[in-house]
Amino acid sequence: MAVQINEVIIKAVVDPRPDTRSKGSTNPPDCPPATAGDRDNELAEKILEILREKKER
Repeated sequence: MAVQINEVIIKAVVDPRPDTRSKGSTNPPDCPPATAGDRDNELAEKILEILREKKER
């Protein structure tokens, strides 16, 4: 008799702390720091863009 799987459950554990034992680079990526105002403006622009796209549909 054939067996059919209708559902698969996948669980993952994410550790927000960086792993100091990892073999990768120990230095963080060289990115310019963003100020809170810049991030807020980018977020607001993205939200407005999404709303405009939904309104056009």
